[in-house]
Amino acid sequence: MEAPISVVDDPAKLRAALLRAMPMSRMLDYGMDHGDATHLAHADVSEPWHEVADRLAEAQLTRAEAAADRGDVETAVACYRRATASLIFAQMAFNTDHPAKRALYVRLTRAYQAAAELDTELRVERLSIPFRQSHCTAWFVSRSGARPGPTVVIVGGQSGWGPAFHQQAEALARRGLSAVLLETPGQGDTRMAGGLHLDGHVDRAFSAVLDAVRARTGYDGPYGVWGNSFGGLLAARAAVYDSRFGACCVNGATTKPEPLPFRTAREQSRALLGVDTDDEAAAVFRTLWLDPAVGRTSAAMLVLHGGNDPLVSLDQQKVFLDLSEHHTLRVWDDGEHTMYNHAAERTEFVGDWFRAQLGRA
Repeated sequence: MEAPISVVDDPAKLRAALLRAMPMSRMLDYGMDHGDATHLAHADVSEPWHEVADRLAEAQLTRAEAAADRGDVETAVACYRRATASLIFAQMAFNTDHPAKRALYVRLTRAYQAAAELDTELRVERLSIPFRQSHCTAWFVSRSGARPGPTVVIVGGQSGWGPAFHQQAEALARRGLSAVLLETPGQGDTRMAGGLHLDGHVDRAFSAVLDAVRARTGYDGPYGVWGNSFGGLLAARAAVYDSRFGACCVNGATTKPEPLPFRTAREQSRALLGVDTDDEAAAVFRTLWLDPAVGRTSAAMLVLHGGNDPLVSLDQQKVFLDLSEHHTLRVWDDGEHTMYNHAAERTEFVGDWFRAQLGRA
């Protein structure tokens, strides 16, 4: 059995590596309480990362349950969502599908569901979308009591999935749009419970989501798609593959992914793709490459880039602009990867852009 990442390496080096992948700005972007994020970032290096994050989640769950018992549903919803965020970062301590990672992911899903059941302002519904021999897990987010508006599919990358992007979905819902938090093959519950891994046919999963949304709401497009980190490539591919997408946002991706040189990314890539070696991962990644000379889209294209992104260069990002005649580039000179450090402004900018492209309910 794989040992937890937190006991494999030197504790100080390990904590530094985890903080590079999960800085405080990312914790806040995904919805952690500021005090909890500070505690996790500065915890003693002798304490395993996932255990610290788990304790923080438990404290939030205790608060949520007490608030629900009192009838203070607003507090309960907020605490359940903060617990969800803490559990997101707890499970990230494991790059591959260790039993502890699976258990933590089940718990974060339950916490997110508990918030959904109490929320009176947002309607958050779990979807199980048939795909191949299994299913993709997704969450449909819209305003309670309102007719669902134009829908944007939101997707993450190698380590952040589904409920991690609740704040983006909520921002869209408050603008009269609906959102689908999709866990594609290789991601989240779709991988760990559904057994599906990412390959060159992932575009069809996005089309299956649009079919499900149309059947559920009667809305027939145009749709939007918003990809974060590696998910930006998946979003762009979806827009090329399915003409029902009228707007696409790419936030921190490259058109030609390859296995990265550091261990965390290599292990995450293998888990995402369901392979055992870097060579196998590289071969699957090549099936996902996107060439503007071959594939183009009529969708409007928005590309976001951070000047301090250590993973993706501006030149790599600019290739996405060539996919569409209608494109916009927004750069934050001091932006981290996917603009964690400008999360509020980024999300508001993208939400306003999707509303302008797709309209509102």
